Amino acid sequence: MGGADDRLKRLAEVGTILRDAALARLRAAAQECRRIEAEIAALDAERRAFDDETDPAVRALMGDSRERWYLRRRAALNGALARARVEEAMQMKQAARAFGRDDALGRLMRRAEDG
Repeated sequence: MGGADDRLKRLAEVGTILRDAALARLRAAAQECRRIEAEIAALDAERRAFDDETDPAVRALMGDSRERWYLRRRAALNGALARARVEEAMQMKQAARAFGRDDALGRLMRRAEDG
């Protein structure tokens, strides 16, 4: 039964590698969400700073073009964030599946070692 045990051990190692890879992909997807959220926050802060501008010459110079740019940029970032969150959710599902497989393989290994 040694050959079967070796195969099970290798399979468990592969399960661990797949789990770690899934976790790395999830971490990357979550980081992308945080990056976009930070970009949105910076954009909003920049807009608030402009809204607080009291110099009429600066406000007249910037005019509506600044607001239009802000709205386009905010819409683009919102779209990117939505896509990133979908990716994060998909990676979370895959990571959960990989964790489940790894756990099941671990239990099989323990059962094989005990029995």
